Amino acid sequence: MSVARIRLAVAATLFVGWLCWLGYLAANKTHPVVVSRSQVMVATRFVVAEVTINAQGFPNKAVTVVEDLRPAGAPLSGTIQVENLEKGRVAGAKEFREGTKYVLPLGVTGTEGHALAVQPKSPGQEVIDPDKLRPWAYLWDDPEVQRQFNALVPKE
Repeated sequence: MSVARIRLAVAATLFVGWLCWLGYLAANKTHPVVVSRSQVMVATRFVVAEVTINAQGFPNKAVTVVEDLRPAGAPLSGTIQVENLEKGRVAGAKEFREGTKYVLPLGVTGTEGHALAVQPKSPGQEVIDPDKLRPWAYLWDDPEVQRQFNALVPKE
């Protein structure tokens, strides 16, 4: 074999090895959570809350507020009702877990209650059935979620 063929074989082996390494990292090491900018812009309150799970495995509407992150007026505390929590999804997890802290971007409902803020429709998007909208909640223990949240909603 000539020197050129040996170099080609070494380069091809290194290239395939590098692609395998990147594939492994993509499959096993990356689970990015992105805080929705549009959801944050629509929300009027942000609370860190603990959720309880009912017998059917869905989150209860009553949540315990641990911290009101950016209070607008009197800070929320104690137990509040979040109307659409059972429709919510958890970014970075499969489902709500009991004893875990979540940041809940809240919007107001017509009844002076609270609901997870739903992402607004995009320009040009057809009207969406409100029952099909699934808002996001975020794990507060994730440092990346905290970093993104503080960048999107700075303290005043």
